[in-house]
Amino acid sequence: MAGQVGQGIEQIRAWVRDTFKITDSQVTTYLDEARTAISSSEGLRGSLTQGRARRNARRRGTFIALFALFFFLYEGDRIWAWVVRLFPRHTRERVASSGAVAWRQLTAFTRATLLVALVDAAGITLVAILLRVPFALAIGALVFLGSFIPIVGALMSGLVAVLIALVAHGPVAALLMLAGVIAVQQLESHVLQPFLLGRAVRVHPLAVILAITAGVVIAGIVGALVAVPVAAVVNAVGKHLAGHDDQAELSAAATQPITVERSATSVTDSAADGHVEI
Repeated sequence: MAGQVGQGIEQIRAWVRDTFKITDSQVTTYLDEARTAISSSEGLRGSLTQGRARRNARRRGTFIALFALFFFLYEGDRIWAWVVRLFPRHTRERVASSGAVAWRQLTAFTRATLLVALVDAAGITLVAILLRVPFALAIGALVFLGSFIPIVGALMSGLVAVLIALVAHGPVAALLMLAGVIAVQQLESHVLQPFLLGRAVRVHPLAVILAITAGVVIAGIVGALVAVPVAAVVNAVGKHLAGHDDQAELSAAATQPITVERSATSVTDSAADGHVEI
C-alpha cells in the first residue's frame, strides 16, 4: 500500500509538472530546500537520538497504561469511590453524579463512533472491491481506524484508496473511487452524524474542529483521537452541573415554609357558628 501510494503521489507530481510547466530541476530544488530546512535545525544525529528517546518513553508509557487499565477494569468502582472521598463532603454528591454523566457520555460516543466507523469502512471497501482496487480489505481497516477522528479522519484515509486506484487502474477508476468516498462521506455527514453522534455528543461542529485542531497541536494523532470525546465529556458535565445547580435552587425554594400574614380586617368572629373565619 505504501509503495502504491508513493506511485500515486509521483503521478500527481508529474501531472502538476506537465500542467503548470514546472521543470524537474525546480521540483528537485524545492525538495532539497525542504530537506535542508528540516535537517539544519539540530542535526540528523540529534534528531535520531531524540527519536530513540521518544520511542523508549513510548514503550514505558504503553506498559504503564496497560497495567493501569487492568486495575481500572477490575476495581473501577472502588477506585472511583476513593476519588470521590477525596473531595469535601458537601461536594461528593455532585462529583459522583458528574462522573456517572461523564461515563455515560463517553460510552454513548464510543458506541456511535464504532457504528459510524463500521459504515464508513464497509461503504468504501465495497466501492474498492467493485472497482477491483488492490488492498481493499486493508483500505477498509484504515478507514475504520481513521473514522475515530470525526469529519476529517475517514476523508483522509479514503484518499489513500483514491491514490491506489489511480496507480492500479488509472484516472477514471480514481475518479470513481473519489466519488464513492464522497458519497460515503455525505451519508456520514447528513445521516449518521446528526442521528447518532449528534444525539450522543451534542457538540457543535465548530467545537469539534477546534477540539481536533487543539488535540493535534498538543499530542499529535493521539490528541486528535481523544479530543472530541474529551470535549463531549466536558460539555456534558458542564451542562449537568449547571442543571444540578438550578434544580437545587428550585428544590430549596420549594421546601421553604410559606408565611401567611394575618390581617385584623380579614378576621371575623361568627357567633352563630362558634368559629373564626379567615
